[in-house]
Amino acid sequence: MNSLPHPPHFPVTQPRPVLATGSPFVGRVGELEQIRRVLASRRGPRGVLIAGPAGIGKSRLLHEARALAPGRQLISLHPRADATVSGHDAGRRPSPAARALTDLVRTAERDPACAWLLCVDDAELLGPALWPLVYEAARHPAGKVLLSVTGDGQALPPEIQALWSDHALVRMDLQPLDATDVKELTDSLLEGGLGQTSAARLAQLCAGSPRLLREVTRTAVEQRLLVRAEGCWHFLHDQLPVPPSVLELVDPQIRRLGAAGREALELVALAGEPRLSSVERLCDAEQLEELEQRALLRTVDDAPAGSGEPRVRITHPLVRYALSCGLAPLRRRRRLRDWLAAHGGPAALMAHDDCLRLAEWHLDALEQPPRALLDRAVEQSLREQVLPSAIRLTRAGWRHYPGEDTAELHAQALIAGAEFTRLTSFVTTVRRSTPRYARGLERAEARALLLQARYAELDTVLPALSEGEQDYYRMAAGYFQGRFAEAHARAETLRRTGPDAHALEAGLIMMGSLCHMGLPDRALCLYRTLRSELERTPGGPAKFHADSLEELHASALHYCGRFDEAERIYWREYAQAVQNHHVRVDAQRGLALGHLLHDRGNIEVALKCCTFTSSYRVGWRQWQVKAGIHAALALSSLPLDRRVADPLPAGLTADEAGHCAMVLAVVRARRHHERGETALAERTLHDAVARALGDAAHADAAIGLHECARLSLPAPEPPPTGLHLEGTFLQTRAAYAEAYRAREPKLMGRVARAFAEMGADLFAAEAYAELARFHQRCGGAKAATAATARARELLNGCGPVDTPPLRFLGRSALLSDRERLIAGLAAGGLPDKEIAEQLCLSVRTVSNTLYRVYQKVGAANRRDLRLLMTQRDGGASVVAER
Repeated sequence: MNSLPHPPHFPVTQPRPVLATGSPFVGRVGELEQIRRVLASRRGPRGVLIAGPAGIGKSRLLHEARALAPGRQLISLHPRADATVSGHDAGRRPSPAARALTDLVRTAERDPACAWLLCVDDAELLGPALWPLVYEAARHPAGKVLLSVTGDGQALPPEIQALWSDHALVRMDLQPLDATDVKELTDSLLEGGLGQTSAARLAQLCAGSPRLLREVTRTAVEQRLLVRAEGCWHFLHDQLPVPPSVLELVDPQIRRLGAAGREALELVALAGEPRLSSVERLCDAEQLEELEQRALLRTVDDAPAGSGEPRVRITHPLVRYALSCGLAPLRRRRRLRDWLAAHGGPAALMAHDDCLRLAEWHLDALEQPPRALLDRAVEQSLREQVLPSAIRLTRAGWRHYPGEDTAELHAQALIAGAEFTRLTSFVTTVRRSTPRYARGLERAEARALLLQARYAELDTVLPALSEGEQDYYRMAAGYFQGRFAEAHARAETLRRTGPDAHALEAGLIMMGSLCHMGLPDRALCLYRTLRSELERTPGGPAKFHADSLEELHASALHYCGRFDEAERIYWREYAQAVQNHHVRVDAQRGLALGHLLHDRGNIEVALKCCTFTSSYRVGWRQWQVKAGIHAALALSSLPLDRRVADPLPAGLTADEAGHCAMVLAVVRARRHHERGETALAERTLHDAVARALGDAAHADAAIGLHECARLSLPAPEPPPTGLHLEGTFLQTRAAYAEAYRAREPKLMGRVARAFAEMGADLFAAEAYAELARFHQRCGGAKAATAATARARELLNGCGPVDTPPLRFLGRSALLSDRERLIAGLAAGGLPDKEIAEQLCLSVRTVSNTLYRVYQKVGAANRRDLRLLMTQRDGGASVVAER
């Protein structure tokens, strides 16, 4: 098997990649918990048998599992390492495994009560003479056994089979890591992060094999196949190496096959997951059956009933990777010609939508794909959001079939992948070398400026476009800048009279604008219309943007207060994007999901969804800014000891925040409030509410009013009137502000119940906390206790949170708004003098107020205050222990 040629050396100025030390243990939490239960049980199974193909993570799971029984004497065997003992030594002396097993038997005989744990990695390599000893050890009442075996279609030793067949051992067949776990693992392989496009390609080719992921990355570092760009590492020329360690594992299996068997495997590997009927055209049925019996091939039918044909897949990820990446171009070319000849040319394959893989096969074999095949492959790659392939194929289209259409397609693919630097270089090259093909690039240039939020430059290039195109870009720019009424009006006009190519995107802009305008019910009606239109639209690149329709559907449900429905859609869309390695889309979907999780009160998970690193990025300016703002929002709801580095972009203005201006105002108001700058916090929110009302963003105005009440700040004067709000969620947020302003227990009670019913647990807990204070002021101690208990119950599902309404929850003594504010500042570490300066009070007033707070809550000092502020169980025990 041929490996890839060694690449040229890096330039002197190119930094060298460094492998990260250690890697996270991902994807096996459930298996580890099952092992823990077996090891902890006194009766029942005597241990666990971990089975699976090479590279699936058996050894790592075994290593992690050993720490689950710290009270047991550990006996760890590694037969594969023992096999390195020289032949003459092995013949004269027993192996380390044999000696360890013999010592174990003697120990068990001397002290039957001694608790021990026997761990054997690659137990199938022990040899027949030692299997009975393992069998006896697993039967011993004082011990536990953890075994791992590599099952590549070979029969297990009979003694080991007997252990799990009669339930002495629990069998655990490990499956490949899913896409989410692979994403987490690839993010941790290199110091400085692996670029998301490279990570997605690596994850796709490694098919969930942890060993393969690590080995490919290690080999890429050693062979200098990584370059540094835009804050992370990327594979050089999209080239992935075939590690020698993988070849060593795969070659014995391949050599056992004949030439026909190897040829069949190569065809399946190069064709991706071809249709069974296609493979049968070239491969003998008996040969395929033999490969199936060897567990090298299997037939899968993942498509819904009646919508697809069975496909053939190489079972072993190491074999699949070695054959798909390790074949030299000339061998690929011969296999490609055999494949095409068997089908009478590409037409039959194209009819079954095998265009994408077939076109890439041509490129890998250094052959020029036919124009029709290349066009269909580009269409498929854009429709299925396979952006790295779209960029590669459109580049090939421009190189082999230069023209205005192929130039524009390549530019659009670069924009979709947020490759703006490469786009600029491409546009410059085309205008200099072939200016007659540059006309179509004006639209691409306008879109790139739009998605980089370079609105002033966008205005200068729009006159070169048609009137309908100008309307489209002005509509999109208006939405991103937060001018929702204007964007909605332009979108409505564009759908009636504009180009058909922009009708769907105009509808998406309308849905988003309606949500911000407080009209999510109308957005849901529009969704049904757009969904119907989309189902009638033939496939093509226009469908590239249709993936946002379900996201906006969930957003409208979110604003309506139908949280469970919205979350199901968000999780589904996010999981699909990750599973299919859709770069950029996965980040965008994760951000939308994080927004909902924040409003549900699941703050830590929301922060993870909203945090974009250099290797996990959308690349489009509007989403980058939105991610930073929403991550900062989630961060502001966590206790101080759980906060990480500030994710908010430096120097961000409300104009730059655009459609996220209200969330930015909330973040900054919270920061002012934490520092005691209540006047600044109040002015920030009031200005944001006024701006939202000016843009007809009534939903954003309701959020600002709700936040004023959450921070115990006065509402704008005079209070905004005529808010047009649809949906329970928006109406309840506005009602919270009204209930707080009026100090009305009945209204606050209805608000709390409404939040709880829709699943907004954090907001509901805050409402119940305020309700308890209202009842305390009215002398309703029993009702206050019930409201406090309900708030604590809701917070159980939120994880660690710290927001002003929840501070000192359940304290028997009532604190005023000023006392809570001063107590919070003192608990945060500010001395009395700084608190006095922030609040424009005298130091004596602050000291006296703090003394009253200490008396009311039972605290002795600031440390007690900090503990009591966020304690949810009543807090009496904390101070009592002192």
